[in-house]
Amino acid sequence: MSGGPDSMALLYLLHREEIPAFIVHCNYGLRGQASDKDQNLVEEMCKLWNFECVSVRLEYEKKATGNFQKWARERRYEVFYDLKEELKTDVIVTAHHQDDQIETIFQRILRGSGLSSWRGIETFDGTLFRPLLEVSKSEIMEFVQQFNIPYRIDSTNEESTYARNFLRNNWFPELNKLFPGWSENILAVRDRADEFAGLKTLVANGIVSADGLIDRSKFLALPDSVQRVIFSYAADKIGGTGILSAGFLSEIHKLSELQTGAKLQISDDYFVIRDRVSFVIVNENLDKFMPVQFSEDDVSNGKECSFVKLKSEVFNGVYSKEILVLNSDAIEFPITLRNWQDGDRFISFGMQGSQLISSHITNKKVSALAKKSVKVIESFDGTICAVIFPPNSGVDTIGTISEAYRCTDQTKKSIIISY
Repeated sequence: MSGGPDSMALLYLLHREEIPAFIVHCNYGLRGQASDKDQNLVEEMCKLWNFECVSVRLEYEKKATGNFQKWARERRYEVFYDLKEELKTDVIVTAHHQDDQIETIFQRILRGSGLSSWRGIETFDGTLFRPLLEVSKSEIMEFVQQFNIPYRIDSTNEESTYARNFLRNNWFPELNKLFPGWSENILAVRDRADEFAGLKTLVANGIVSADGLIDRSKFLALPDSVQRVIFSYAADKIGGTGILSAGFLSEIHKLSELQTGAKLQISDDYFVIRDRVSFVIVNENLDKFMPVQFSEDDVSNGKECSFVKLKSEVFNGVYSKEILVLNSDAIEFPITLRNWQDGDRFISFGMQGSQLISSHITNKKVSALAKKSVKVIESFDGTICAVIFPPNSGVDTIGTISEAYRCTDQTKKSIIISY
């Protein structure tokens, strides 16, 4: 609660409706005594209306990047989220109103943001609740005056130093004169954004799978302009908004030239990989798996690591697609679980000569998304005992054992590999 008319109106409504709340005031100290008076007002009204309250003093970092308003918002919400977690509260409630919505949409249009962002601020996003979002500033002012709700005015809001204040103080009054009703038209843009979002989802659902795989043939049949929209949709499913670079989107036609197994960088951390029938978006930094050693005791106790579990058992001659069975007597401990590497070779089950694991993965049609996560088990003598595919590999078996470590009629003890 800042102490302004919007937040004090919200505080009064919480009090009137007897809604329990923990009130937070952030004092940036920019206006000296005036800032302290804002804090005193919030604290006094919380005391009067029986709200628990905390005031947090935040010192502006002169070397902080961006403007003060951006810095203040980031620090303010850090406090909100930290307190929400500490106090186990349900939601964070803010006093954003309809004029804030208009300003937000207007700024996004001027900054060239995509049509989806023109939907503006959400009333409730699962964590942040903005109950006054459909109420105008003028209606809030009438309300606080009608019910004699005390409030304070932040003089810095009258300064046009920041983008939001510039629009509010300079542009909007002139627009009111020249284009009466313009603000209603800006709010109507949300409907167009909703229509666009609905059409985008309808088209994308026929091309992008639930786990973000893009059907290559359907995708390439679309015009470039629609490809950009659908690819952005898929990227949002994988890594959230903002992972695509504008440079990649301007050259999206290069996807049609991508060969099977090749990849194309789409941002600092993300790549798109051409699979046989799909495009797959992956984060190259996600699978930084370090080799893990298993002692004989570890395996006896059923040690698990990553998606793999190893357990020693008496050999019973039972096999299935859900497990791999190794001849424990043939293995030299300790063994190592690690990611496969270029140049790794093993003798695949049922074969005589060795083959590259990269070739084995390709032959088994492991999906491009899962290739980097394929693991191998290496005996202490350096030979590879088994290749293990991750659960999302698209292959109907857990992996392949080496011919050198298969069980025989003489095998007494086995190692069972499972997910």
